Amino acid sequence: MSAEEVVRLRLQSLVSRGLAAPEVARRVGLAAASEVWGGDVPRDRPAWYLWLAGAAGAWQVELVEASPLEGVADAVIGRLAVRHYPSPADPVLAAFDADERRAVAEALDATGTPRIDAAQALADALFTVGTVDWAIDLAHDASAFALASLDRLRTRDGGALRRDVPGWRLAAPVFRVLAGLHAQLDRRAAARLVVARHPGFELVCGEDGAAPRDAGDLVQGEALLAFRAADGCGEPAARLLAALRDPGGEPICDARLAAGERAALATDARLPVEVSPAWFGGEAHFEGIACAC
Repeated sequence: MSAEEVVRLRLQSLVSRGLAAPEVARRVGLAAASEVWGGDVPRDRPAWYLWLAGAAGAWQVELVEASPLEGVADAVIGRLAVRHYPSPADPVLAAFDADERRAVAEALDATGTPRIDAAQALADALFTVGTVDWAIDLAHDASAFALASLDRLRTRDGGALRRDVPGWRLAAPVFRVLAGLHAQLDRRAAARLVVARHPGFELVCGEDGAAPRDAGDLVQGEALLAFRAADGCGEPAARLLAALRDPGGEPICDARLAAGERAALATDARLPVEVSPAWFGGEAHFEGIACAC
């Protein structure tokens, strides 16, 4: 089975099983979900719409690439592009660019997601707020999730501010929900959370398209959450974290988690991360003698 098939089937299973278990959906904050269909033209990449409890708008996660994970034997990684379709009544809509605001008015249906006939015409960059990577150690059944975004996704066109979207704030809920589904349904407990930051940048439009430019007031963040192997051993999860971490990042949080930890961690205020109770779905389910690693 290819890396893409592994990640696609596991993600599909998480979403469908989560919806089939109302208590699990409530714990993780998943209100509804639907696979994205391509209409008359089949989609090249699998994707799902998510609606989150108590949150305005809708989200889309799309599997944009998958491959063996370099440096870890028998492991794969899938990258999910995270898009947020804001509600017309949500003040955050004003932070999106003119093309996105026009699409909200003209291309979204009553569910708050693009109509089937309009979805394929939307450029990939529209509504994108971040990425979530899912790394899976197939030999030991350990996993790690990695969130990446900037605190503000800012684009300038000449001297005008074209887009200033709170990327981290809008992408983090998807990271939290997917990790929660894995914990609850696969009976795992989060073991370690690492948050790091990098210098930020903005995009500046020019004749050859948008190009990045350093922006000292912005910060790029990554949050990595590791789950122990099926037998409770932490070493496979540590290997996944080591493979996922960007060595150029400045660590601002490296916490070993326990089931009783629920409070927000001390991190950069621009990159808030709250430990979810749903991340501890498996703490009572390890069988046999726990590994001491």
